[in-house]
Amino acid sequence: MNVPPARLEFVSIERANSSYYDLRFTSDRNLINLYEDYGRQGQISTTIHCSLNGYVDFSIEHRIKMEASGRVSAMRLIEGDRRYEMFAHIRVENHGINEGFNDIRPIELVRMLKPQQYIPCKVVITAFPFVAYYSKVMYLPTSRFIDQVRSPRVAPPRVSLLPEDRMRTLLPQVPICITRWRHVAATPYDEIDRLGRCDELPYVGLLASFAPYRLALSIVSSSDLTPKPLTAYVIVRGDGRQEPGISDEHGHTHHLGAGDYEVVKVLAEEGVTSVDRSTK
Repeated sequence: MNVPPARLEFVSIERANSSYYDLRFTSDRNLINLYEDYGRQGQISTTIHCSLNGYVDFSIEHRIKMEASGRVSAMRLIEGDRRYEMFAHIRVENHGINEGFNDIRPIELVRMLKPQQYIPCKVVITAFPFVAYYSKVMYLPTSRFIDQVRSPRVAPPRVSLLPEDRMRTLLPQVPICITRWRHVAATPYDEIDRLGRCDELPYVGLLASFAPYRLALSIVSSSDLTPKPLTAYVIVRGDGRQEPGISDEHGHTHHLGAGDYEVVKVLAEEGVTSVDRSTK
């Protein structure tokens, strides 16, 4: 099929959970129904592949070792513009690992991405019996990706439950959210620890700026209190909730917010402690 490579432009990336991210970008062609739009059949899949270590060989014969990839699953036409906004749920993986989990831990991912300014991505479409179709390279700003790797969840996702699984309540249709995650140190995954009403959610992430009590911490060396950048930590809140994160280049953690005074605990590697940076 003689169709010019689609031009892609990055729009946004947001952390969904664990090693998954929601990626949005625009295209000058409808990549989900590309073959049908040109009178052909047999389109099998539309996927986007991002090379985390800078390699730009996106051919289907070559497997990118450090990759963020996923199926392009949704599309909308931008009104007043001949472009399409595309959505993909991408997963970060290390294909060089042949045993156990192949997800890349956040601390390792940040260290890998820091030296790079952009991450190259391409959409690949396979269709029978045609050769693979490739878009032009899209450059994802590394700083935007790193912000999402470091950031704790801003708004815990809502959960859809079957009627028989819903909590007994006088308000059976009240929105249910994940109110607490359990960080599992031995795996790259966070597990759901508690469900509750969405209007009972604590202040987390960016919502901390609206909280009556606000706290900022720095991760430092236990011996001389020098900042420890790019250090993995877990903040244990007063109610037992665990908020994992990675300190920024100055050793700062994410901001905490609470409706009432509470005592928190910080877990980090040996030889590392935390200090109060600012409170209001």
